[in-house]
Amino acid sequence: MDSGVFTRAPIIELPVKALCALSLVLFSACDAKADIVYLKTGGVLRGVIESSDEDAGKAKDSVTIKLLSGAEIELPVGQVSSQQVRPLKFEEYEVRAESLPDTLAAHWKLAEWCREQKLDEQREIHLEMVLAIDPEHRQAHYGLRHTFYREQWMTREEYEQTRIADGFVQYNGKWVPADKLESVRNDDETSKAEQEWYAKVRVWLNWATGNHAERAADGLNNLRGIDSPDALSALIQFLGKSPRADVRRLFIEIVGKIEGPGPVVPLATLAVREDVRELRELALSMIDKAHYDQARLLVVDELRNRNNIVVRRAGTVLATIGNETSVPALIRALVTTHSYKVRVPVQGYSFGVDGSIPGGTGLPPEIEIGLRTGVYDSVQVVPLLGAARATKLVPVAVNRENEEVLMALRQITGSNFGFDENAWQRWWNIDRNQATLAPDLP
Repeated sequence: MDSGVFTRAPIIELPVKALCALSLVLFSACDAKADIVYLKTGGVLRGVIESSDEDAGKAKDSVTIKLLSGAEIELPVGQVSSQQVRPLKFEEYEVRAESLPDTLAAHWKLAEWCREQKLDEQREIHLEMVLAIDPEHRQAHYGLRHTFYREQWMTREEYEQTRIADGFVQYNGKWVPADKLESVRNDDETSKAEQEWYAKVRVWLNWATGNHAERAADGLNNLRGIDSPDALSALIQFLGKSPRADVRRLFIEIVGKIEGPGPVVPLATLAVREDVRELRELALSMIDKAHYDQARLLVVDELRNRNNIVVRRAGTVLATIGNETSVPALIRALVTTHSYKVRVPVQGYSFGVDGSIPGGTGLPPEIEIGLRTGVYDSVQVVPLLGAARATKLVPVAVNRENEEVLMALRQITGSNFGFDENAWQRWWNIDRNQATLAPDLP
């Protein structure tokens, strides 16, 4: 027989020992699978079951299997109890497992091989063997999807039972307290509803700001028709933060029509931080009086802003919506200290360790040498007209008297102590029978 050419043997009766001998495996890289034929006598043949398209749907009177050793055997169906078609990797696994030393390293290595071959059930067997040798083997626990909880490793079932006993339930893949499940569901539904608005608002804004007149009108009408609180997040993202003043105006007009407390924060924020005065006033006018308390908390907090302009704007807003609860914070904001960086000329010269003048002075070399060696007691450098002078940025703290804050105090209290903070405090603490000056609001 030529190498690589197989001949079909006649149907013969073989003793069990002979069949077992023929089933010894010599692996070949070209084989794709390792099928199994179970004999009624108890024997097992491993190899590749031969079949053809012509045999499909037809009753067979024999089974032909090509052993991985190269031999081909044809058996009467009467001798076959069952057949199993499976990939070659199963046969390779069984061979590896039969000769595997019972050590941690060996079991872990075979488990990793099983992972690469996607033999999940076989992998779990060897991961369990790893844990039997080393119960704290972290990677084996992770491979078996165990969870470290309450200072111990738990199977998935044990972990779930423990969390349920602790009063938690699973919702969308997360554990949440059972008594808060309804709230979590509502938040989840709200989040989904908000996300749906992002696509709509983005498209409609593109239409409204585009060059197609008819589509621009449709986009503008759609935006003006928004009245759902779920749309607030999308409106803030695409309109409220727009660099275009006309788009921000549209945002204020739309948000101002939405009922509930949702619009208060974005409107109050614009009332003090918007650069266009007209838009600040419009945003303030859109805040419902029923929500002044909520807006007041935000604006009072802006009295501590590092930007003096924002502090003064907050004073202006509180002159309209402020009340006596705002007075302590307003008193503290009468005069505020702010840091600025001012560019000033560099005075004198600094010398390096080698006596050099960093950056140079622009003086003739002999004069520079004289300065370094002390030849000259003093030198006055007069720059040429129009010549650039060296400068540096210097931080400067400046106290600012905030006229708008004083105006708010006068408006709310009917009193006037100017910018004398101590006088305001005495009046508020003593004359008003207050125990202490109320702390800044958080």
